[in-house]
Amino acid sequence: MTTISAKIDNNDKTTFETICNSMGINISSAINAFVKATIRENGMPFALKSAEDPYIYSKENMKYLKESIMQIEQGKGQIHELKDNL
Repeated sequence: MTTISAKIDNNDKTTFETICNSMGINISSAINAFVKATIRENGMPFALKSAEDPYIYSKENMKYLKESIMQIEQGKGQIHELKDNL
């Protein structure tokens, strides 16, 4: 056996410990389970991805974008010039 030391935020540690305790395991057992799962999967045992930006990829915004593209393709768009106030 060996010891691993890691620095984490105090609030994260407290929350993690509370969750582990509610499952009847300690932090060491949870970390060991993570290590075993990582070895078994030969990588992280979960997908790592960035958080979705609700302002860019929301269904509502994508629908608006598609409707706007359709209007432009149908010749219903309006051309605006960029005016530089410099």
